[in-house]
Amino acid sequence: MPLKLQRLLPSRRTKNRIWLIFDDSSKLPFYIDDVVTLGLKTNQDVGDDLYERIKTRCLYYLLYNYSLNQVALSPKISQILSPKIKSKLYFYLKKYKFEGEYLYLVEEILNKLSSLNLLDDKAFAEHLLRKNKKRSRQYLSRLFSFYHLPPPNTLSSNDVQNIKEILQKKKYISINWAENSAKNKIIASLARKGFAYNDIKTAIDESEKNR
Repeated sequence: MPLKLQRLLPSRRTKNRIWLIFDDSSKLPFYIDDVVTLGLKTNQDVGDDLYERIKTRCLYYLLYNYSLNQVALSPKISQILSPKIKSKLYFYLKKYKFEGEYLYLVEEILNKLSSLNLLDDKAFAEHLLRKNKKRSRQYLSRLFSFYHLPPPNTLSSNDVQNIKEILQKKKYISINWAENSAKNKIIASLARKGFAYNDIKTAIDESEKNR
């Protein structure tokens, strides 16, 4: 026996959203334009084929809005956004008890965002630099390589100065630099951040002169 679409209820909170309310007490969020596209109306019988189209459009609508919100939070590229969309897809499949294979929607959404120039390598690269401006050249080089991005021009930045600024933090100022064990711990800590040993030693030597 097919489902019956009992009501089309406009959302009070979200513009252009309609709630599809069925006779089994289930309800789905839906894009208002898709209501017209699929010819949905109150008290309509919904067979398997139509319900499959409803599920597909519902998921696309939810995932596309989620993706737009993610891009608005910070610049994104496909490599970053794809796993986020997949995770959200599984969340919605569980929430609305949908069955079926819908991973192809992830690629469709990424292609749509790309066509609108919302996935911007340059903007994402600038975001990475701002977020990691105190990191070493080596760290930045590995980071950009991981995302398959060309290395930024600012990789020639002065790591010695970056290290000296790090050494001004309270936890370093309070250390007794006369103790070799303490100094070695600092060197090891900075090395783990990707700074070169020569730059670390130069920064420490210059910092000690100013103490």
